[in-house]
Amino acid sequence: MVSPTRPRRSPATRKIDIRVNALERQEEALIDCGVDPAHVIRAALRRAVKNWELGSEFVPPAEEQRTRITEWRARTSLAVDAGAVTTLLRAHDPLDVLSKWTLIRGQLEPRIWAEIDAILAEIAAHAAVPHDGEVS
Repeated sequence: MVSPTRPRRSPATRKIDIRVNALERQEEALIDCGVDPAHVIRAALRRAVKNWELGSEFVPPAEEQRTRITEWRARTSLAVDAGAVTTLLRAHDPLDVLSKWTLIRGQLEPRIWAEIDAILAEIAAHAAVPHDGEVS
């Protein structure tokens, strides 16, 4: 007799709408890299959230100046641990008036900016290496 398998319970999640952009200091490199800056930012977002988990400690948003080029902004929704969101809400937004993005952006934005820098470095390194069959 085969015992029935138990359905796996996935942790409770809550979807949060997020909007991210590059930093002002990254603008020139994004313009010069030869890849659509919006694509670089989306790729960085994807990489940054791949193995990220929301912590229950509030991190205030960084004071760094974000670019004003709104066409580059990446928007998506992200499923995060509902318990961590609840903990953040209780401690930092008990009246539930702030956007949920406001509560998590201090944890996530620096990871995205670091990924933008990493992607820009990868693009620059790839451009610096001569490739077989290319004529200069």
